[in-house]
Amino acid sequence: MSNYLSQQQINQIFQLAIESGEVAKQFFLKNNFEIFNKNDGSKVSSADIEISKLIQQKISQIAPNIPIVCEEGEVRDFDDEMFFLIDPIDGTSSFINNNVEFCINIALIKNRKPIFGLIYAPLFEGGKMIFNNHQNQLALYNHDENKNFILNKNIFNKNYLSIITSSRTKDEDVKNYVQKFYPQFIDNYQVEKLSSAIKFFRIIEGEANLYLHFRKSMEWDTASGHILIDLFGANLKTLKYNDFEFFLGEELHYKKNNFINGAFVIAK
Repeated sequence: MSNYLSQQQINQIFQLAIESGEVAKQFFLKNNFEIFNKNDGSKVSSADIEISKLIQQKISQIAPNIPIVCEEGEVRDFDDEMFFLIDPIDGTSSFINNNVEFCINIALIKNRKPIFGLIYAPLFEGGKMIFNNHQNQLALYNHDENKNFILNKNIFNKNYLSIITSSRTKDEDVKNYVQKFYPQFIDNYQVEKLSSAIKFFRIIEGEANLYLHFRKSMEWDTASGHILIDLFGANLKTLKYNDFEFFLGEELHYKKNNFINGAFVIAK
């Protein structure tokens, strides 16, 4: 899996994430960025664009033979089965609204599956990063302590259902899902709503055992977290629903047309 990247390359990507995080922090704390509208109507900031350029430039030096797909870059057709998938600021809406729930996502895809992932939230909960090292161990970098820790697979031992979901998720959708798949917890579940890929932290750190995402997303939103929760022992499945009916599908795969994901669910 991540043995397609050497320890040196992963160390370089780690340092690049730290550097990119510092750039994001300076933009955020000084509030000195511009906001633009993209063709699809979504927002992008000058911070997204600058970090995108930085990551693409450095990644092309770290692994020069691997193509790069980046949210703020030009998405082009390519035949390679291995490529980097990058979101320079996941949670741009949070970022521009002075909310620290944003992160940097760097993933490596091979044969339509992620094999390396890194999520770095430079300001969320003091600053933290989770990635898989060259031995496919989950590593946590704690910014406050400036140290790396190898994460064990936490056992979720709470006697209720703990759900993480998007800040835009409807409470009714969550209730209907619980009613169908976890009826024994219909009166005993809690929901936390967060933005961006930091939601994956909650699964890996044992704070939640169910992640519901009912809206469409992009592949660069999920790829980094996907490999991390896979190594953690959780399952990510596609989800279809209509008229309050839910249907679990296959595992999410990558390099789809337009890089668009549908709904999905992660369960431990």
